[in-house]
Order: sequence, then C-alpha cells, then structure tokens
Amino acid sequence: MAWRPTEYLIEGELDNTTPGKVTGWMRFAGLKEKVTFDLKGNFHRDIRGAKIRLKGDGEEPDGRAAENMTHISPQQTGDVGDITAGREPIDYVAYPYIEWYSDENGRVVIELDADQVEVVSRPIPACESNPISREQQARNMASFLGGLSQEAGVPAFAPAQGLVSDPDFTHWVVAEGHVIGEAREVKPDKNGTSFAYVRLFNMPECAEHGTIERKHLREKTAGLPNNAAAADGFTEEVQP
Repeated sequence: MAWRPTEYLIEGELDNTTPGKVTGWMRFAGLKEKVTFDLKGNFHRDIRGAKIRLKGDGEEPDGRAAENMTHISPQQTGDVGDITAGREPIDYVAYPYIEWYSDENGRVVIELDADQVEVVSRPIPACESNPISREQQARNMASFLGGLSQEAGVPAFAPAQGLVSDPDFTHWVVAEGHVIGEAREVKPDKNGTSFAYVRLFNMPECAEHGTIERKHLREKTAGLPNNAAAADGFTEEVQP
C-alpha cells in the first residue's frame, strides 16, 4: 500500500552526496510550489553518493492533478526506502524506483523508465559500500503498516516480514533483537515494569495479561526501533 504520484511528476532532483542523507526537490502537476526533501538513508549502490535528476510526464495545467495532489506536504521528511536507477549492480529492481517513508504522507513510490533518470554526479564505487539492508527496509515497512493499521482501525499484514499488526495493540514487544509480539492495555508501574495484555506472534492463542519489563515495550506510534540507541540493541530482522 503506497501513494503513487508518478503520473503527476514533472521534474526533480535528489542528492545523496552526504552519506546517510537524501535531500532535493520535485515539481508535480497541480502544485504551485516545489516539494522539498530531507530524508534519512542512502540510495542503492548503483547511484549511492550521487545526485540524480528526474523527468516525469506530468503536465500543467491539470485540474485532476490539483485535486489529487492537494494533501501532499511541501516538506517531506522521514526515511529513504528503496531508491535506485536500476543500474548495475542491481540490488533491488532493474528500473528506476523511488520510494520513501514520509512523516507527512506515509509510504510514497515513484516508478520511472530508464531514460527519465539522469545521474549527474559520480556514485561511490559499488565495491566500497554494502547493499541496502533488507532488515532495515523490513523495519521501515512494518513500522509504516503498524501506524497505518492503528489509524485505519484494521489489521495490517506484511508478508515479507511475517508481521501481523492488530490496531487494538498499542505497543510492540521487543526481545533479543527481534519484534516478537505486541501489547495493549499497558499500565506502567514504579518498578520498571508494566502490566499489559501481551500477544506473541508465535503463540497468539496464549495471549494473556501479565507483567513485562518496560525495556521490552515500544509504542507503535514511535515506529519500530532502528538502531541500538532506539531500543536496547534492536538491530536485526523483524520476525514473528
């Protein structure tokens, strides 16, 4: 599930010359001002460390575009998803794919043809960097789906991660580097623990009320942990 404004893209530029950061702008049909970007993350290895220019098929005027693009934020912050020009080495797909997880608009995907992307500065040699972590992308997707399920009030399922999120549960349960379940009715006490109703993904039939250490709980609205500082050494793949 994603918002896909490809048909309204006119042009844009994304810059990954600062490691761990993607900035830039895009112009869309239906919007008077440019949409600017300040995202955390990197391009895939085919264009990592480079600046790219995008050319879309959007045209002005377009009354339908103005209606459909009215809710996009002019400042996009959040996390880089998969951004690639589809060149060698192909770590994701063999065509230009621009994805980010916006704090303002959720998951956004733009898919283009090869001739619609120009690499305007030299990427870092592929041999000098590692492929994008699929574990990190799994966390990005699971976090997005968890938040979406709470907002919509319906369960969300991410097949690649085997993660099922019930919107009635407000917290993730994290243990030994994995998201292993979720909790609701969380009531903290003064001893570093909380009383909660806990459901583990591998034993959903055994869900019950009990006491759990607060270090194992993470509010879903804060997203999934993505580094050691975020949640007690959580650095590995999301698994049920």
